[in-house]
Amino acid sequence: MTADNSTKPVITLSGVSKAFGATKVLQEINLDVKLGEVLVLIGASGSGKSTVLRIMAGLETADAGEVWVNEVPLHDARRAREIRGHVGMVFQQFNLFPHKTALGNVTLALIKARKMAPDEAKRRAIAALERVGLAERAEHYPSQLSGGQQQRVAIARSLAVEPRIMFFDEATSALDPELVGEVTEVMRGLARDGMTMVVVTHEMGFARKTADRVVFMDKGVIAEQGEPEAFFTSPQQERTRQFLHRVLDH
Repeated sequence: MTADNSTKPVITLSGVSKAFGATKVLQEINLDVKLGEVLVLIGASGSGKSTVLRIMAGLETADAGEVWVNEVPLHDARRAREIRGHVGMVFQQFNLFPHKTALGNVTLALIKARKMAPDEAKRRAIAALERVGLAERAEHYPSQLSGGQQQRVAIARSLAVEPRIMFFDEATSALDPELVGEVTEVMRGLARDGMTMVVVTHEMGFARKTADRVVFMDKGVIAEQGEPEAFFTSPQQERTRQFLHRVLDH
């Protein structure tokens, strides 16, 4: 969870803007993420936080500005694909194949995309399932798993490719409230292990306890950012105070 401030950023967004049609979603975003840092993006729906995450992960292309991830210039379309394998992505929806076991879901990408030998893929998949506490469920199908367990399989699937950076886009928002904790605990474990993570979430408890830095987005700009304790106890901007008052009271 502790970032090394002496290291060069592993992610840099410089002057990044994005529009969907006539709607400006991001306006001149400048943001760095250091090696081993847990950066949490919060904000109201439509604030642009998921778009920032998707641009970092190479899933969306910025209209303007530069995006560097692990020294790969994502703003250069000819080189953007180099990011594959550097990053893992976990979405709100689990996107598991219902006809494959937990183990099968994790090994599939390793065998198909990475051309890994089945034995090696299985070894790595079991290790990833162990890391999320699901080794004993390896032969279970998604229908036999709770929502929280399915999301943990999705995390294992991303971890199995041994990414340097993990992106989480509302990874707990589709879960029943009592299942959120088991997924956030896995994410906290990754943070303790030093994984560089960028997390979009509505879970303020996770942001407060696990983030190294919280970024609050509002109407396509970074309205405020800071270390969690200062951010939550003494926000500097009125817009931040309004947002926190609303979400924390709720």
